[in-house]
Amino acid sequence: MKKWTALLMALMLTIAIFAGCGKKPASPQGGNDTPEPVTQNRVITAEEAKARIDSGDPVVIVDVRTPEEYAEKHIPGAILLPVETIGDRQPVLLPVQDAEILLYCRSGNRSADAAKKLADLGYTNLSDFGGINDWPYETEDGEWESKEGTLSSFYAADLYGVPYDEDLYEDHKLTMVNVWTTFCGYCLTEMPDLMKLSEEFADRGFQVVGVVGDTMNSRGEGDLGQIRLARKLAEETGASYSHLMLTPDLALALKDVQAFPTTFFLDEEGKTVGKALVGARSYSDWKELIGSALEMVGA
Repeated sequence: MKKWTALLMALMLTIAIFAGCGKKPASPQGGNDTPEPVTQNRVITAEEAKARIDSGDPVVIVDVRTPEEYAEKHIPGAILLPVETIGDRQPVLLPVQDAEILLYCRSGNRSADAAKKLADLGYTNLSDFGGINDWPYETEDGEWESKEGTLSSFYAADLYGVPYDEDLYEDHKLTMVNVWTTFCGYCLTEMPDLMKLSEEFADRGFQVVGVVGDTMNSRGEGDLGQIRLARKLAEETGASYSHLMLTPDLALALKDVQAFPTTFFLDEEGKTVGKALVGARSYSDWKELIGSALEMVGA
């Protein structure tokens, strides 16, 4: 899949999103009231980086070496962003500019260069921990995989920039994907019930995942004001399950979504279970639908 094709689809979906929910009750405003960021570009040790990774806080690990170097050895969970690919636009793999980003390379030179480039692009929470040569902890091998832009092969990031792919479905018999927007009142109204249901059916291998449809600007980049608004709304509704952003892969996979909320079920391989459901529903209605979907996957 060529990058320009995926980006075009993302932009098309963004346009559709802003047309699809216009007559529904509006959510609280404030998405553009973004405070002026304070850039933090730190140099830290490998030990400090490991402590951040193990803290449980959302962090993004970025390997800025070549694909060949990454394939030979990299830190588990790291995304690949070769320093020479960082230009004058927000990297697709890093849609959240206030995410806590930990950078490394081979010996520390390229990570310092990458940190400067990203800071110039507006990223505000960067830590450079040097080179993998000085990393005394676990590493793994394997190539960085390109994705197909489908629900069973995608790259996305959550509202804190943490990367996700189709491994999200592992260990879950059924995943409920709920596509919502910050301006859709009906979406917000049902989110407390979805959280309650995610807990109620968890022991049967069930989970809820949100996809936020309006965190991307007209350039196909993450809009920090909208991202912060989405975080606030998820917190206020108590919907503490993962909420993914429309990075180009997901935008391509969800190109047919035209109204909000739209909800569908996936099995542990990312295959659709039943039909997509448009519109909000009551707690009792969702409980019945989830029970039926669980039976369909043998859970």
